[in-house]
Formats: sequence, C-alpha cells, structure tokens
Amino acid sequence: MVLIAAVLLIASLAALAVGLGIVATPNGEVQRRAQEFAHREEKLPKKRLMQVNRLPRGWVASFTPPSFVDAIERNLVLAGRPAAWTVDKAVTYKPIGLAVGSLFCLVMVLKGGAPALVLVGVLAVPLGYFVPDLLIYNMAVKRQQQIQKELPDLLDQIVISIEAGVGFEQALARAGERNSGPLAEEVMRLVQDMTLGLSRREAYLGLANRTSIDDLKNFCGAVVQAEEYGISIASVVRSQATELRHARRMRAEAEAQKVPVKILVPLMLCVLPVLFIIVLGPAIVSAYAQ
Repeated sequence: MVLIAAVLLIASLAALAVGLGIVATPNGEVQRRAQEFAHREEKLPKKRLMQVNRLPRGWVASFTPPSFVDAIERNLVLAGRPAAWTVDKAVTYKPIGLAVGSLFCLVMVLKGGAPALVLVGVLAVPLGYFVPDLLIYNMAVKRQQQIQKELPDLLDQIVISIEAGVGFEQALARAGERNSGPLAEEVMRLVQDMTLGLSRREAYLGLANRTSIDDLKNFCGAVVQAEEYGISIASVVRSQATELRHARRMRAEAEAQKVPVKILVPLMLCVLPVLFIIVLGPAIVSAYAQ
C-alpha cells in the first residue's frame, strides 16, 4: 500500500510538473496555440461603421473645396434629401451658374449700358455661382420651419396616446403614421431605425443630427437622459409638450411685436406718398395756377 501510494504521489507530481512546464515553457503547446489564435485575430478585418448622414459623392465633388461640399451636404440633410438634388448635381450646377453669370456680365460690359446695368452684370457672376447653395438652403430652412411648427401638435398626440394606455414607442409610431409632413417622415425613420436594431440612444441622436431645431434636439436629449437615468419617458414627454406649447406662444407674441416695425417701411414708401399727393396735390396745383 505504501508503495502504491508513493507511485501515485510521484505520478501526480510528474503530471503537475509537466503541466506547469507546458504552460510556462516558451515553446509549450498551449502558448503556441494561444499565440497563433492571437495572431489570427489580428488579421481579422475591422468592421466598417456605416455613416448614416453622409450622402454619396462622385468625382465632381472631389474638385470642389471640402468646406463647400460639407455645407451643401448638411443643407441637403436638413432639406430631407430631395430626389431632385444630390451633392454632385449641386456641385455641377455651381460652375454652370458661374459661366452663365460671367456671360451675362460680359454682355452688359460690351453693350456699354448704364453703370447700374454693368453693376448688375458684375453681381450676377457670384450670384450665379451661389444659386444652387441658395436654393438648397431655402428648402432646408422651409423644412425646418415646418418641423418646428408641427412639433408641439405631434407631442400632444403622443401624450394623449400615452394617457390612453399606449406605450411610448407605439404612440410614436402611430403619430408618425397618422400625420404627414417632414416631422412625420423623421418620426417614421426614427421608428424604422430602432426596428432595424439601433439602440434608442443612437436613433434619437441621429434624429437630433438631422435637424437644426433646438426644441427637437432638446426633446431627443431628454428622452436619451430619461433612458439612462431610469426616468419615466411618459412624464418627460408631458413636460416637453408643455414647454413647447409655452415656447410657441412666446414666439407668436414676439412675431406680433415685430409687426409695427415691419409695416413701417411699406407704409412710408407706398401709403404716405399717395396720401400726400391726394391731400396736398390740389393745393399745390391751385397755388401754381395763381
């Protein structure tokens, strides 16, 4: 029995020594396999990150300054990516407009007209170059104003649905389906992004990046913070809807206070001269006749 116990003890010590040797030895089998696995993992291709807001660019955009291309791309995103406009089209139309403006300026100069016409021809050169930018910017501004106008009503609909017992995501999807306009399109894209696997944080941050409205950005930030800190999203939506209604009322009052200043210019240029002619015209004619 002692001999068998001694043999078993020696065998166990030998196995332990062999095992430690395999692990600790630089040329051991385990370390060799670990190095091969680590080396194989380094060769794996890195996953590409899809940039959602970046529009496709062609060879025409490569000859334009990057700052101009980025500004056009940003305005196209704010304009909802209209089908009739792309980055390449906008960049291509800029030199065409420059050529048309230069031709108009050349005609005005060679014609030898009044200095005012020559000045108009000179101003047509930069105007022709920036016409695509102005058109896209105008579309972006109108779309963002429409979003700001529709936002309080949409949040009120979401609050009514939540108070009726519907979940927040379902209320958001229902509000997007039952409405039309740019805000409804953005809401439906938000719901689709979350359906396709994006987290709520990523989807709402993407919505905030696709708009320039501070109220909508604040709403997206509030929803993200509510999810991070475990706050009820329904209460956040209610408070945001109340604040947006108050902000819309304040904007309406501010616009109403600007009306007297805005009406002053057409009053002085159009109404007062005619009034002076009607009142003082007969007196001037009579004095001149005498």
